Formats: sequence, C-alpha cells, structure tokens
Amino acid sequence: MIRTIDRIKPRGIKALSMVLGGVFLILGTTGTPSAQEGQEEMTPPSAGVVLIYHRFGEGDYPSTNTQIAQLEAHIDVLNAPDAYQIMRLDALLDARRSGTTHTRPTVAISVDDAYKSVITEAWPRLKAAGIPLAVFVATDPIDAGNPNYMTWGDLRQLAAEGVYIGHHGASHAAYLDLDDAAVIQDIEKANTRFKAELGTVPRIFAWPFGEYDARLLGLIQGMGFEHAFAQFSAPLPVTGDDFALPRFPINEQYGELDRFRLVTRSLPLALADVLPTDSILNQENNPPSYGFTLLDPPSSLETLSCYPSHLGQAADLEVIEGDRVEVRFDRPFPTGRNRINCTMPAGNGRWFWIGKFFMVPN
Repeated sequence: MIRTIDRIKPRGIKALSMVLGGVFLILGTTGTPSAQEGQEEMTPPSAGVVLIYHRFGEGDYPSTNTQIAQLEAHIDVLNAPDAYQIMRLDALLDARRSGTTHTRPTVAISVDDAYKSVITEAWPRLKAAGIPLAVFVATDPIDAGNPNYMTWGDLRQLAAEGVYIGHHGASHAAYLDLDDAAVIQDIEKANTRFKAELGTVPRIFAWPFGEYDARLLGLIQGMGFEHAFAQFSAPLPVTGDDFALPRFPINEQYGELDRFRLVTRSLPLALADVLPTDSILNQENNPPSYGFTLLDPPSSLETLSCYPSHLGQAADLEVIEGDRVEVRFDRPFPTGRNRINCTMPAGNGRWFWIGKFFMVPN
C-alpha cells in the first residue's frame, strides 16, 4: 500500500511506484549485502563513519557490551595495511567542517557513558594499536562514585593520553521527557563539573539514549555546542545535520566481522528536502511519509531498498523524476525508538547507506 501525504509534494507529473528488493540492514536485524555483479566501480567521497560502543567484556549486559575477542578482531580489521584511515572524533569533524572528504574508508571510534571497562579493557588495546578514542561522559554517575563507572582521575588520565572527552549531560535523563529549563539545567550542571575537573567544557555532545526532537536540536545549538550525535545507523553526511549526526552502534550481537566491515566502509548519499523534518511521530503522522531528494543521484536506483525497523520487509518506494525517493508503508511504528535504513551498492564492495531516526512517545 502506498500512502501520499500532501506535505511531500511530487516534483514530476508521473511517479513510478515500485517495490524494490534488497538487503535488510537495520539495527536489530541480521544480514549482510553481497557484491552485485556488473555494478559500476567508483569511489564516492565520504565524510567518514563513527562507531559507538558502550561496555567491554561485561557479558551481563549484551545489548550494550562488546566481547573482548570482538574488540580485538575489530582492531585487527582497522589496522590491516592500507585498509582504513583512523581519526579521532574531533579531528574527523574538523575535517568535515572544512570540506575535506575521504575516498579511503575513514573511521572514528566513540564510547558512551564512561563505564570502567573503557579504561581497564578497551583503551589499553586501542592505545597499543594506535587507534584514537572519544568518550562521552554523563557526570552524575562519576560524581556518585559508582564503581561501574570511571573516576574523574581516570578521565584525566585518558585526556592526558589523547582521548577526547565529550559531553553526555549530567544525569543521562531522557531529554524528551524534560522541559527546556530542566534540559538546560542538566547540561549546565555537567558544564560546571567538566570545568572543575578537566578545566574545559566539551563542545561535542551526545544525546542521552540517542533521542532528540526539533525542540532539542534548537536548544543545543543555542548553548555553544559545535556538534551533537545520535545513535541511528548511517555514515556521516558530507554536509548539514551537525546536531543529529549518526553513529553505527556496536554490541555483542552486532559486532560480527561481516557487519563491522560493511558499516565501516559505508558511504553517504547527498540529500535535500528530507521530510518529515521532525523525528517525533504521533497518531496523525505514524506511519510517516518519509522522503528525500538525491542531489547527485546514481544513474539507476533499481538497487535501492529502504527498510523500516519494524516491517520485516522492504517498503514501497516512489521514485520521481529520477532523484526524488518517497518511502511508503501502512503499518505504524511501535512505541519507542525506530528507524528507516536505505542501502544500495556503491561499487568496490562498498554500500551507500541512508538512516533516519523516528521516536513514538508513550
């Protein structure tokens, strides 16, 4: 079933509606695309890929944990001769802001929440391999002396050894549930603690739980931050979206090497007129009428597939005048975090990947 919403306006007289096959690639679904014979060989420019980890060697928390053997295997992949360019997160963002793009797969590693296993397990291995790291810190658990988290002394050590310390708020609260004053208070509380303990306030932010809406995006931009990260899967866009940047989540289930190689080599497509502009859905706009215009569309979109995270199959696509793609499905997203992932082979064994985050509140 194809739905049409007035606020997404077709730009051509005729719209070709087609259900396109492909590969189901979303967080929460397994599968790896295979190379397609006859695909044109090319190396499109990329702004890079950012990965997000949480815990290491903490098997009681598989949804946020990465096994030590998995981490070591990831390090081996990244350190393969001439395979990747590895950059610290802030350096990667500086390059993106200056307009620098990369034809070689380029990766930055981030970790959220400052669990103790970052300094006891992950950082010694990454440091020995020469791989830089960024850690996003929520300050309240550190101040509470929670033994599962690092201490301020640990964070000072990491900073002295070249780790970028990022901002994750104070309480790790769900900001969608807070009014503006409470969000500002939480961020300013963390600012005070960062300044007191580390001497500086980070200018790169990570949304708690990866959740945000248009209100929060506007709020964070007015507080002096330069970038903010979410948690939906996609490579960095070459331009735009500075405060809702994607990261590929890595954990026990989604840390297998085939997927790791796939996501770290993924490529963006330049988009415009992405609708809807907000990530929050309600009874009136769920399921969403999601669409985007490709600024430099490939010669053919026959291999493009888009997968809503709850659907279990590809959605219907309307391709209009060769550059406008509209995604249509009639089953509403469930309550909570949701996403749509679109993938298409890019040649040289690499894949274009587009991601969009949606939230259905309780």
